[in-house]
Amino acid sequence: MNKLHHTTQEGWAVHIYDCDRRLLCTLEPSHGWMFMAGLALGLTLGIIGYNLPQEPAAVPPQAPKLDIVAPLQID
Repeated sequence: MNKLHHTTQEGWAVHIYDCDRRLLCTLEPSHGWMFMAGLALGLTLGIIGYNLPQEPAAVPPQAPKLDIVAPLQID
């Protein structure tokens, strides 16, 4: 007598159809793993970028103040 063996080693796929029963796309396990890897990488880069030291805004150098007298100044 043959027994059916329940196994979890089988692959899975999600098929998405439109209302005319045409296949729009298929999601497989590799898509899920790539999505999770992208989320982890994005979160890691976001945390690293947030924790980087912020440099102060560059202040343009100011010219030294000189006592300039107008050439035709009348007192």
